[in-house]
Amino acid sequence: MINGYFDGLCEPQNPGGISTFGYIYVFDTKVIRGYGLAAPPWSSLSTNNVAEYMGLICLLKSMLSRNVRNAQIFGDSQLVIKQINGKYKIKAERILPLFNEAVSLKKNFDNISFIWVPREMNSDADFLTRMAYRLAKENKLTVVGCYKEEISSLP
Repeated sequence: MINGYFDGLCEPQNPGGISTFGYIYVFDTKVIRGYGLAAPPWSSLSTNNVAEYMGLICLLKSMLSRNVRNAQIFGDSQLVIKQINGKYKIKAERILPLFNEAVSLKKNFDNISFIWVPREMNSDADFLTRMAYRLAKENKLTVVGCYKEEISSLP
């Protein structure tokens, strides 16, 4: 079972700010860290919930690309965790396609669970999300999507 963590933010305002995401997990003897821009900055699509969903989607895609089929996914967004677990309905139209993509990716796992954790237990993903935000503010992160990933060996 592989544990993965995701996070998202939209600052300095939500909605309409700069939305970024981050994720992290350990696979084999490697630490996989991903981050990115969740939506075009300053657009109506740029929201915290969009960023959280992009973090989840990119984490799932990354895991599937490495043939991970058993995972526990941790996030500090109660909304996303409860929606993906079927406890909350999706009310925002901009979230529906992201929710549908996450559900579609979820079906490729043999065993997967989604667990809410307090922000303090999600600090690594939060760090990556904030790093992505800083890079986006400096115009060093300009492409929306799941494309920025770093791999390092365990210490």
